[in-house]
This record gives sequence, structure tokens and C-alpha cells, in this order.
Amino acid sequence: MTKEPSFVSADHIDLDPFTSSQTRERTLNAAIVQVNISESFEEYLGIFDMFYDDDIEITSETGEEPIRGKARVRSLLANFLVPFM
Repeated sequence: MTKEPSFVSADHIDLDPFTSSQTRERTLNAAIVQVNISESFEEYLGIFDMFYDDDIEITSETGEEPIRGKARVRSLLANFLVPFM
């Protein structure tokens, strides 16, 4: 049985940019902490889909080219999470 995450959406909060950013980060962190990886890694992917834009870009310490786009980053995240099941 999957628990429904109970976090507050920060989408419509009218605050200054810094406070709004902090609120979104706290909301994201709360969502991540509430999910149990041993039950389902798909919940993490759902959180990723909810909180990250399509134009996400990630880099690594290896100095390789950045990886751009939600679909590519989501695929890497899924491959990373699968072994935890």
C-alpha cells in the first residue's frame, strides 16, 4: 500500500523570491523525507516531475558536458533509484 504524500504545494505563494524559494525547498525536502524508498521508487520520480522544470540541467564533478532536459535527467534518476528496491 502506498502512502499519499502530505505536503503543501508552494506553487501559489505570493512572497518575495528568496522566501518563495526557501518555501519551495522546504516543501521539496518534506516530500522526499516522507517517501519510503523500500516501498516504491516511483514516488521519487513523481516528486521529481512535480518540482523540476522541463529545462533542468545537471552537471557532475567529472567535468563532462551538462545533461539537459527533464526526460534525460529523469532517466538517470530512475536508473540510480532502481537498485534501492
